[in-house]
Amino acid sequence: MSSKAERLWFSTVIDAVFIKGLGDKLTPALKADIKAVGIDLDKMQPAYPIEVVMKAFRVLIKQQYAGMTEEEAFHQLGLSSMRGYTETLLGKALIQILKLIGVRRSLLRMHTSMRSGNNYLETFSTVVASNCIELKFSDVSGIPSFYQGILEEGGRMAHAKNLKVTTAAEEPPGHTFRVEWDE
Repeated sequence: MSSKAERLWFSTVIDAVFIKGLGDKLTPALKADIKAVGIDLDKMQPAYPIEVVMKAFRVLIKQQYAGMTEEEAFHQLGLSSMRGYTETLLGKALIQILKLIGVRRSLLRMHTSMRSGNNYLETFSTVVASNCIELKFSDVSGIPSFYQGILEEGGRMAHAKNLKVTTAAEEPPGHTFRVEWDE
């Protein structure tokens, strides 16, 4: 992708995070606050600039995760968004694939899975051991704990036992996660 191309998040993620992920916690007031920063959840666009999404994320975490650090809040948002994603059409298909192919193969396919969320993130996997894979994300938008939450919840959905997701390297704007589990 050209460095001059606008970085966009697709509506499937917006739906997963704000509508499906929040469920009945999406109050009219929160919806109005999200609309005020550029995302009308009643009339969604196909994609949104990253700057708009980050403003909406910050509105959401301020209201939904008050009292948590920003890192903790984004981690919780990642967990919630993955659960919400499984309620979307693409997510329903993905969860069936996760269950069928298991943790290892799911992680090795991450480069394909993550491309449905935005137009700029690339992932690369390195097998460290039969039950350990490092995933390098090219750009975590300054919120690595959000992606950590997604990986943890996705691993649970793939029936990983004793899943552990840690930081292997921080390379802003990228981040490498080490994902380990019991076989």
